[in-house]
Amino acid sequence: MRMYNPEWEAIRHSNLTSPFTDLQFDLEGHSIPADHGQLLYDALLTCLPELCTLAELAVHPIAGAPSGVDDTLILNRRTKLFLRIPSTHVERIMQLCGCHIETRTGPLKIGSAKLRPLLPFAELHSPLVVLNGDEELGFMEEARQQLALLSMQRVGLICNKRRTISATNGDASGFGLMIHGLSPEQSLLLQERGLGTMRKQGCGVFIPHKSIKEVVLD
Repeated sequence: MRMYNPEWEAIRHSNLTSPFTDLQFDLEGHSIPADHGQLLYDALLTCLPELCTLAELAVHPIAGAPSGVDDTLILNRRTKLFLRIPSTHVERIMQLCGCHIETRTGPLKIGSAKLRPLLPFAELHSPLVVLNGDEELGFMEEARQQLALLSMQRVGLICNKRRTISATNGDASGFGLMIHGLSPEQSLLLQERGLGTMRKQGCGVFIPHKSIKEVVLD
């Protein structure tokens, strides 16, 4: 049952729209490596090579439950694959529907897709942002500098734990980051632009922070 929440209602009925959208694909499979950013992007390229020409593409990390046995995430029927793209490219990216991809933990099938418009939440977070700073203080300073370039000097930042992932050119490290106090315009801009590098590998992709607990998105 959906409970009424005035903040959610104001966001849902906002007049602001973004030229970007999240494309949500059904995903069938049993598991995926926890460190899957590069692996997933490479597999998607095998299905649709022209993805490499889409500079604005961002691939969300896949959510799954830790297996408790090894570095593997267990998937279920609610697990989705999200790609953030310019709305003008939706038809091209829909070609992924029906594709099969291989991972070292088993095959995955990309199913049907639907659009998820970006919404201007005041609090956003990314599980991993890769910037130049290797330590937390340097990372936070670099993050503030990057946000200032987007005219976001007065937003609040909360840094989470450091993580390292595999990439084509070697390991990459960064921190989880929550950003709060965003105006609606700033929120959409941050979701469109992201922060840092490796957005195709799942880094610097911002989604709403789960502060509105009453809301259940269908």
